[in-house]
Amino acid sequence: MKIKTIILFLFPLLAFVAFSAHVPFLKPNQFVVLHNRFQVESSFTEDPFQADFAMHAPVYYLIDPHGDQSTIAPAAKTSAAVYLEPLIADSGTYRIHAAPRKGPQYRGVETEDGKKYFSDDTLRVAGKKITLQYFSSADTYVCKGKPDYTPTPLNHGVEIIPLSPPNALKVGEPVNFRVLRDGQAVAHARMVVAYDNEHYVLDNPVDLYDVENQRRNNVFADGDGLCTFIPEKPGLVLLFVTIHENIGSNRWESHNNSLTLEIRGR
Repeated sequence: MKIKTIILFLFPLLAFVAFSAHVPFLKPNQFVVLHNRFQVESSFTEDPFQADFAMHAPVYYLIDPHGDQSTIAPAAKTSAAVYLEPLIADSGTYRIHAAPRKGPQYRGVETEDGKKYFSDDTLRVAGKKITLQYFSSADTYVCKGKPDYTPTPLNHGVEIIPLSPPNALKVGEPVNFRVLRDGQAVAHARMVVAYDNEHYVLDNPVDLYDVENQRRNNVFADGDGLCTFIPEKPGLVLLFVTIHENIGSNRWESHNNSLTLEIRGR
């Protein structure tokens, strides 16, 4: 069974004017764990990877190379971020997962041509009233010693699953991912690609929800939810997927997941 992505023309989702278009992320201070001062930052951002306000997931998981799960208790919390200090004991590849978090519900307007507008944008359009419930989750991968990776989806929420070791990404080398929603492939899903600090170099940066689909490096999945990403430069990269689902005539849900990875030079 495959899930068909519903493409909406949404203006940036705004809970408050100051919190426009934020997306969740997890950011390790080491992608190859070399010492015990290892931590992971959990936050929301407009510009990767600048923590704007803390992402409090209902639970954080550490998934070891064998697929075994353990929970991670936050080591510290601030208004800008939650900090995790997972214990990475054995060699192999580990997934760190912020479980889906139910966020605010937004009020919006759907116009006669089917476009959906939210927050301040509703003041300039006319149409029927709608609501959208927001959900967020995030992932990252780290390794210790020799990478040992087998794709192991959790089959819950939206997931961007690497189909090859995620700790060996290099500039110019294609990497395949599968986009899932509750374990089912999401046909033709869009994956936004955002590099660290890109807002300093882009003349006209587009927010990470990219409602008008203007970002030149967006990646689209095929009918089986398979997408291919070719890294353009070394450093950190944020991959981000949003899936909108109609749960009633005027009620929608927005399910969002990000994946933070490290890209190395050739």
